Amino acid sequence: MLVIAHRGASGHAPENTRAAFRRALELGARAIELDVHQTLDGELVVAHDDDLRRRGRLRRKLKSLTWEQAAAVDVGSWFAPEFAAERLPRLDDVYDLLPPGVELHVEIKHGSSVYPGIEERVVALIRRRRVQARTLVSSFDHAALRALRALDAEARVGYLLGLTSLKTAFREMKPLSAESLNMSLRQTTRRAVAAAHQRGYKVLVYTVNSPADRDRLAALGVDGIFTNYPELDLWRS
Repeated sequence: MLVIAHRGASGHAPENTRAAFRRALELGARAIELDVHQTLDGELVVAHDDDLRRRGRLRRKLKSLTWEQAAAVDVGSWFAPEFAAERLPRLDDVYDLLPPGVELHVEIKHGSSVYPGIEERVVALIRRRRVQARTLVSSFDHAALRALRALDAEARVGYLLGLTSLKTAFREMKPLSAESLNMSLRQTTRRAVAAAHQRGYKVLVYTVNSPADRDRLAALGVDGIFTNYPELDLWRS
């Protein structure tokens, strides 16, 4: 079962920062997940929320900020004082940190309806970096996944279930040639896992932070888990 560092090692360092990604690597993570938004001037910026109220005490939407403005915000001290120097990374910056063997799960938070051209920019960056084989792109915005697939027939795609029914999800995943069904811990049942596997899809589950949940999911045959603690596979239940 693949253990994927959720927003980096976000249990140990501020989420979606270089510090969190470095810590995940130090803990032996073979896969890392992050979230991508887009600034006013078209930079692909790594952050979970569409503004910085929670992490940087800034209420303005990322889509209304230039990269220079967004990059000036302290996004680490909310977690602990020693992280006060942390700033938002760009997606490009994260690839600079990752060794070749580490897989990256890139969640597009909103597609072109919010961030015009974001799918094209993500595809172009992945191609330029030549990291197609180790990058899986996912989204709750299924229109964004369709746009991505239209741009790149070879892109690896993960379908985030959200409030979509399994029946609808399976219908939409087929033309997407999706690789995985990504669902919450609460949504993950033996029946759902079996149905996905019968159709040839992997099942990846978020957010799993206890050995008991890890072991239950392993018993269900889940293929991967997203966790804030990449060392979770070493913890005893």
